[in-house]
Amino acid sequence: MTSADTIKPLELPSLYDDWPRLPETSRLQAMVDLVAMEIEVAPEMVLTAALGALSVACQAGYVVKMPGRKVKHPVSLMLLTVANSGERKTAVENTVFSSVRAFQKKQEAINQKLVREHDYSLEIWKHKKSALISTLKRAVKEDDEEAIETAEQKLDALEEEKPEAPSTINLLYEDTTPQALVKAMYDNLPAACVVSSEADGILNGFAMQNNTPLNSLWSGSDVTVHRTTRESFTLSKGRLTMALMTQESSVDEYMRKRGKRARGSGLLARFLPVYATSTIGTREGNNSENDNSGYLSRFHERISKLLNATLPRTKGKLSEPIVLTFTPLAQKEWETAYQVIEKQCLSGGIYENAVDHASKLIDNIGRIAALIHLCERKDDTTEISLETFEWARDIGMHYSLHFLKYFSVPTQVQIDAEKIYQKLFAKLGNTQQAFSLSYVAQYTRLPVNAIRQAIPLLEKEGHVALYSKDRYQFFPAPDPNDRMALGGSPLRRLHKATNTTHPKYSY
Repeated sequence: MTSADTIKPLELPSLYDDWPRLPETSRLQAMVDLVAMEIEVAPEMVLTAALGALSVACQAGYVVKMPGRKVKHPVSLMLLTVANSGERKTAVENTVFSSVRAFQKKQEAINQKLVREHDYSLEIWKHKKSALISTLKRAVKEDDEEAIETAEQKLDALEEEKPEAPSTINLLYEDTTPQALVKAMYDNLPAACVVSSEADGILNGFAMQNNTPLNSLWSGSDVTVHRTTRESFTLSKGRLTMALMTQESSVDEYMRKRGKRARGSGLLARFLPVYATSTIGTREGNNSENDNSGYLSRFHERISKLLNATLPRTKGKLSEPIVLTFTPLAQKEWETAYQVIEKQCLSGGIYENAVDHASKLIDNIGRIAALIHLCERKDDTTEISLETFEWARDIGMHYSLHFLKYFSVPTQVQIDAEKIYQKLFAKLGNTQQAFSLSYVAQYTRLPVNAIRQAIPLLEKEGHVALYSKDRYQFFPAPDPNDRMALGGSPLRRLHKATNTTHPKYSY
């Protein structure tokens, strides 16, 4: 393991930086650039949709082993794109997911054939069983012990021949609940994707449900469903991708009503969110649907190849997944990133209020690296290179900044500290005057105990200093961008960490 004393500062992207770019030879980057230009949307919206399509295509056939861990993780991702009406979310989804939908459409014909064959076989089996039961009834009525024994033996043998329901492939779900999704994955092949360009209903519906099954599926764990009136079951080796798009107002409402519950359940921490940059007002309207470059078709060819390789086209079960690992250099960089993220969970770090998200971040970065590797590789190598990991890390950090900016929930002490700061700034301005705790209580209407708990945070941030007993001097931030936001939420710390004058967050 890399010593904590030798950890290099982690390059944090600015909140306003362009998203990382893969090399020009990348089939993924070429497709992202083409679709973003043709549909006239933000590249990060296309990239997120592309990662969703790759997740669907790869999740049934691959797992990734993180350095220093025995557990092998799914490569599935949970993605949330936030963009307002008119930002062409549906056009992006339709374009990027077209090969997945085409695969599913072909599979539906196979599914129907399998179901018809099963229904026919089951009907014949039922007639045989009915005939044997009639024979058994006659034997019982005639008290023929030999005939009874023969009929029972034939019934037992016939029960072993009962046709099993076919394991059909149903990849895409657009309107479902966690419970219905798990049952569908149990009844069919256990690989699925919840995809929607208008996911308002899904987002709010999932908030009202028990999300434990979704958390387990992200982790690759079994999901056991206990029932009192129907048969219980266990879904094993389930793989789930979530590729949701919704409007900002829907997320705001969701966070207002269910934010704490979603964070508490751990579901939100597993998501990689992006608030896509708006292109409304800057579009030129000269987009074309012609893929003369072949970049989009080559991406879809790759998706189709991965789907056909990882999912059986006829009746059968999933084969054992192929294990992806990291090269030694990539392992070393993974360990460095892990320790930097871990250290940022300490008090004052950017993940102080988002430890749940930080604990899943390095795994998500590893999954992104696996998907990029599978998209870009030219042979069957199973080792993820340093370069691929670095791309994934930088992409993952952009998602992380969006999570911190929009989903991080402050503590009550931080909320109180923000309120105190705002009131002091409104009353004292930039005068650096002294004030008493009773003065703070008068204008904030906070209990004295709450004020005493919040003042040390303001002291730590350099906004107040003890002047005499129960009296402090106010030091407002000279830079408006450096003012406390939500009482010490990561926004202010992120501004410091990603400001152009502070390109690296050092220790």
